[in-house]
Parts: sequence; structure tokens; C-alpha cells
Amino acid sequence: MEHQPGDLRLVIEQDEDSGAFIYKTVDRRTGETLQVLPREDVLKLKHAASYDPGAVYDGLT
Repeated sequence: MEHQPGDLRLVIEQDEDSGAFIYKTVDRRTGETLQVLPREDVLKLKHAASYDPGAVYDGLT
């Protein structure tokens, strides 16, 4: 099923654990969450003891 722009809603929430903002694209008709940014695995990475922001992207490449 193809979605029209009017069918979609942007929901912005703040993650209680990390304080990061979560952006969700939701189908207005069904309530189904179609996309979540950042992805859950990215949020989990932020909590890892070995996490260093520069290790993910150094801005040079």
C-alpha cells in the first residue's frame, strides 16, 4: 500500500534513558509506526561502555 503525504504523521519523543530525540513516522490511518530514527541499535550503541563518538564517524572519510 502506497502512502500519501497526508497519511503520515511525524512524532517526536525524547528517550528517557539517553535524552536523545526519537523521530517516528506514523501512518495516521492505522497507527502503524513505519520508521524510527535513530534506529534502536544506534541508541544501544550510545550506552555501550566502549562507545566513543569519534569511533563511529571521524569526519575525515
